[in-house]
Amino acid sequence: MDTKHLRVEVKDADRGEFAAIFSTFDVVDHDRDVTKVGAFTDGAPVRVSAYGHAIWGGALPVGKGVIRTTGREAIAEGAFFLDTAAGRDTFTVVKELGDLQEWSYGYDATKFSFGEVDGKQVRFLEELKVHEVSPVLLGAGVGTRTLSAKSGGSTFSDEAQAVVAALDALVVRAADVMAKRREKGKGLGADSAALLGQVDGQLKALAGLLAEPDPEPDHGDVQREFLRFVAISRDLNKEMTP
Repeated sequence: MDTKHLRVEVKDADRGEFAAIFSTFDVVDHDRDVTKVGAFTDGAPVRVSAYGHAIWGGALPVGKGVIRTTGREAIAEGAFFLDTAAGRDTFTVVKELGDLQEWSYGYDATKFSFGEVDGKQVRFLEELKVHEVSPVLLGAGVGTRTLSAKSGGSTFSDEAQAVVAALDALVVRAADVMAKRREKGKGLGADSAALLGQVDGQLKALAGLLAEPDPEPDHGDVQREFLRFVAISRDLNKEMTP
């Protein structure tokens, strides 16, 4: 059993949920491993361990989740068992540490090979069986980051990151569906095409917002403060004149 690392924050504090991008495909990580697209099983269930992979020492799991993948990244989505003391304690630590908290996942490499990247020997991870994810002190992943972190409401950044991840997954899924239908001599169904058309329309609307020119800066407040300063200075000079 090996371990690989990730960083994570909470997704929904009330439910003890988290969602984090924990692996970026086709980059060399700090363990000199390169995780390939398809190495993870999308939708595979995974246990959440107490701190430091304590599950391997006989500790009870403190949560559970699933693995989600896009064309570029792997995402862990799960929740802590808040009705258990261990689950609550671990979640509290994860929530309070915030960006300082990093995670690791335990896995078996069921398919791998060796090669070179930029003159360095690396291991290509081609198929992984993930057994558990666990909060740890330090991580070794590259490009890992929080997908969403919500507590009573999401920020604009949270929503934008979630949309990007969803679009990544949609593009991969659409390409797969279209490829399979072409093999059967079929095109994309009318309903599916209409839905993708709606998505395209919303993206074009967003592009229109980005194309709008930035407003001219309002120097009115600065000018008013300057004039007030000048007036005060004149009054002081008058008082000081004998």
